[in-house]
Amino acid sequence: MTDALGIYLQGFITLLVIFDPIGNIPLFQTFTATLDSSKKKKIINRSVIIAMAILAFFALGGFIVFEIFNISINDFRIAGGILLFILSIEGLLGREEARWISSEDIAVVPLATPLMAGPGAIYTVIYLMQGPYGPSVTFFAIVSNITIQWALLFYSERVLRAIGKTGSTIISRIMAFILSAIAIGMIREGITAILAGLS
Repeated sequence: MTDALGIYLQGFITLLVIFDPIGNIPLFQTFTATLDSSKKKKIINRSVIIAMAILAFFALGGFIVFEIFNISINDFRIAGGILLFILSIEGLLGREEARWISSEDIAVVPLATPLMAGPGAIYTVIYLMQGPYGPSVTFFAIVSNITIQWALLFYSERVLRAIGKTGSTIISRIMAFILSAIAIGMIREGITAILAGLS
């Protein structure tokens, strides 16, 4: 029993570190700064459902998809990094509201993917499907982490009210800068891994 609990805990923590649900809170507030509360809740619900579906899909058939389309997790890293970098530049220039508020797709990109169900999380669930973890541990890790993310995003409005509009604007610019660094890191990791495989 103790060994089984340990395996479940290891699976949960492994995905938690990659998932970083707390780190996604300020990014979520940046993306939805001008939206009302009801619209934010709809975005939260949609984004976590989509993220869960993506992770479940890749947990069950990730290797097959990669083989069919001849792509690697490093391709995902580079593509996701480029996407996040473009969004971060717009955030730094103060144009994020004009872009994100006009589209319902914010729940899909960038919230569900690549921020929640990004390359790291996709790779992690594929890895967890192997022994000694397996499907039960993998889906426990997915569901528990998605639930935590939903709860943190759902109550993130309280944090926004506490810091005020000025604080929100400052955080928005800072997080856009940090997001650009995350994006460059993803691109670098993907390119480095590909080059290492060629040597």
